[in-house]
Amino acid sequence: MPAFSKTASLLIIALSLSLAAPAYAELEEIIVTARKREEKLQDLPMSVTALDTEAMERLGIRDLKDVTLYTPGVNLDSGFGLNDQRLVIRGLSPSRGRPNSAILVDGIDLTTESVSTAGGSMLFNSRLLDVERVEVVKGPQSALYGRAAFTGAIQYVTRNPSAEVESDIGVDVGDYGRRYLTAGVSGPVTDDLGLRFNA
Repeated sequence: MPAFSKTASLLIIALSLSLAAPAYAELEEIIVTARKREEKLQDLPMSVTALDTEAMERLGIRDLKDVTLYTPGVNLDSGFGLNDQRLVIRGLSPSRGRPNSAILVDGIDLTTESVSTAGGSMLFNSRLLDVERVEVVKGPQSALYGRAAFTGAIQYVTRNPSAEVESDIGVDVGDYGRRYLTAGVSGPVTDDLGLRFNA
């Protein structure tokens, strides 16, 4: 290969890399509260998957089962009954007693134990309604989230009331009889108090 073509190839590669560099600088920062304080997702020394409102709307995520479809290493093993659900993180499935993965809403542990099925859980309503962000933390997190978070935790972060009155309505229609209608109203009551209603 002549020296001229090698130099031209290197120049083209260098030029393409310099043009691609600004794209990395424009990445949106994702702020998570996985360690009980606000931090940038890329600065965390742990495995965290975060899905914000825009991502959930774009991907059609409506419940916990949908979250697991877009989170590597996390599965929801569902049986016949509502109390026969097992959250499996990194292949560690609960076999008996209390579940080994925590479910939290705004930092409050809602993990429950099913006495009728081994390792099952009476998970709270897993449908995502008025959620700002879902954070999935993989690996032992008992120090942060309690004994239920041996294999990890899923935390729902709900939206705060808005500073001005706002409302939204959504309709979702899909295959197999899937139909959802959601509505919400939010706004201030006083200078220090706001309310948010959704259904």
